Amino acid sequence: MSTHRSPARASAAVAVAVAAALSLASCGADSASSSGPTPAGSPTASPSPTGTGQAHDTQDVSFAQGMIQYHRQSIEMADLAETRAQSQQVKTLARDIEQEQEPQVQQLTQWLDSWGEPVPEASPTGTASPTDTGSPTGTESPTGTESPTGTGSPGPTDTGSPTGTSSPTGTGSPTGTSSPTGTGSPTGTGSPTDTASPTGTASPTGGGAMPGMATEEELNQLRQASGTEFDDLFVSLMTEHHEGSMELARTETEQGEYQPAKDMARSILDTQSGQVREMGTISGQGTE
Repeated sequence: MSTHRSPARASAAVAVAVAAALSLASCGADSASSSGPTPAGSPTASPSPTGTGQAHDTQDVSFAQGMIQYHRQSIEMADLAETRAQSQQVKTLARDIEQEQEPQVQQLTQWLDSWGEPVPEASPTGTASPTDTGSPTGTESPTGTESPTGTGSPGPTDTGSPTGTSSPTGTGSPTGTSSPTGTGSPTGTGSPTDTASPTGTASPTGGGAMPGMATEEELNQLRQASGTEFDDLFVSLMTEHHEGSMELARTETEQGEYQPAKDMARSILDTQSGQVREMGTISGQGTE
């Protein structure tokens, strides 16, 4: 029996093989063109690690943490106006402050959560930072503690230094806070890098007092005041408070990276500068 194929069958087999080879070559070309290098100049947006779609920096974090603390205290002061103020203008201003700032606190908290950053814990004055929750008496955290009155004991158990050690004289280390007499530093604070302010209001980074924040003593005076006395004290404290928070907002507009936070900072500047001018007319002091 002959094993030779007919010429027609051999030609058909060759044709099929050629067609298959051409089909494979075409698929390879399509794949190469689709997976080839991106042309120069095309956008390559990478998602933000926070899931927000936009990058942020340390200034954005400081702004969010600090403004939460400013807003909490101003909301607390504004809340007192409803029952203690005499001026209707003061009451209206206080309601405006609450209505504007409460949603901002919620938004700032959401940003910090999405960035994996700590949200400041509320102290009795609503002002403690996430890393240094100084008590209302100005005492430090347990890692650099002072006595309840703000004075360190001369013994080795209360030195105010970050390591908990005392110097040969029984005073705190150079960065701790005990003086040679065993008392706290002039401000009753801890080391320069971990200080609670005299009012118990630490900065967002734990590095010092926040400008414009009312002291616990001032807040107590406001809580006990009423009528025109309340109006005058409220205007004085809130004006100084706004000036401090506006400085933080101004820094965010200049150094921040996260655009929604910068937009909020500009809004705060516009709103609070107008409120400061208004409070100048309430107090009769005017503004420059």
